[in-house]
Amino acid sequence: MTSASQDAIARVTDGFQDLVSRTYTQLSLLRGSTYSEQQIGMFANPDQSGMFDDPSLSMLATPGDEVFSFVLQRDRLGEQATVKTIVNAFQAKPYGWDLASIEVVIAWLVGTSKLTITVDGNALKRTEVATVLRNTQKHSHAVVAPQKVFDERKVATFRKFCSDFFDEATAPKDPLELARHGSDKLRGKLDELKAQMNGSKYPFVEQLTAPIALLEQAVGKPDEWYLTEFGLGDELLDAKESVADPIQSFLSGGQRVIYDDAVTLLTANTNNLGYLPTGSDADVKRLLGDSNAFRGNRMTQLKQAAEALSKQIGEALATNRATVIQAIEGRKAEVLGSAYYANATEDAQQRVARELDQIIARVERETQIALVREVGNSFEETTYPELLDQLVSSTRPTGDEGHAPAPVKQTVSVKTITASGVHGVLETTEDVDRYLDALRSALLSTLNDGKRIAL
Repeated sequence: MTSASQDAIARVTDGFQDLVSRTYTQLSLLRGSTYSEQQIGMFANPDQSGMFDDPSLSMLATPGDEVFSFVLQRDRLGEQATVKTIVNAFQAKPYGWDLASIEVVIAWLVGTSKLTITVDGNALKRTEVATVLRNTQKHSHAVVAPQKVFDERKVATFRKFCSDFFDEATAPKDPLELARHGSDKLRGKLDELKAQMNGSKYPFVEQLTAPIALLEQAVGKPDEWYLTEFGLGDELLDAKESVADPIQSFLSGGQRVIYDDAVTLLTANTNNLGYLPTGSDADVKRLLGDSNAFRGNRMTQLKQAAEALSKQIGEALATNRATVIQAIEGRKAEVLGSAYYANATEDAQQRVARELDQIIARVERETQIALVREVGNSFEETTYPELLDQLVSSTRPTGDEGHAPAPVKQTVSVKTITASGVHGVLETTEDVDRYLDALRSALLSTLNDGKRIAL
């Protein structure tokens, strides 16, 4: 070559350029482009990097064909090609490519589904390619091979299945990436359904057994299986639409709240239900036990039934509260208007009045009908007589200090006094007379014991 430049340095540079071009005749395949290791990931995974329209992709077609032909030739000869053997071949004559450019070309071939890279028998995902290519110590262990060509119809069928089953707008374009993606998602779905079934308190969740059994047949297979032998698509989609989706929708939505609230209503009112007409809770229990509780408008029905039952319970509770409070309020009026109260000390008066108010407040707060009634019964039999005794025992001084105070009598409720010696039923006037005689005897006996009887 004869340089036209008059500058010495320029002439030397031209000479070197001519020497390089004569020595590395295939360097021009790179079209003068330079690449960096930071670009490897983008070329290896164009689905995620959004490089579909990048002009640099077309510029890699020619050097890519060269590397692909090299790998194909080794494959035909039964020789294993590694990243290291490719790098050694294309850094030498007649190529002279730099390391980063070779790595980018290999990545581009992976990204265009022409080559696969395997390390220790495991095919790399596209997201893993950049890490291995940048690590020169891995090059000798990274086996490069032509990617198998799959039946496009089967690939398209599996891609559509993935989009439909996982509710995805798009799925990976590369067949093997699609297979790995589907395999991982199916495993994730299986784990998800198992966790929901094992940790659930809802009896109908047992129906997830069928979808789980199908998924167990579809997970843990080699990647190529999903592109060549996968045939469970229709069954899985049917199980998803008819069982898995409705149950999962129930578990993640407002239907579960309705169910839980109904269970809580029954649990919290186990005792109260005994005070309602028989069968009042039948609709709620039936809907809670329905094996299809997660379908259709059953939760709407349950909500209505639970609201009706809750209203019944509330009305029964309110009626019992009102009855007991009315009785205690009546006793309160009697106590505050009695001579016992008038003659008691101010401290005793306040203490008795305060206790009466506290008992009424307790009844107003109580949510169990049995306890409301128990408070009422206990008040009549025990508390009311004790309050009278408190007042009597704290009578204010009369000024007559010359006489010893009369002994304080114990007050008992007439409800605690029973007529002994009479049994059975009252059918005749003689039965009534006999019972009244026995009761009179019991009452007189109580008075003779020095007690006071509260009616």
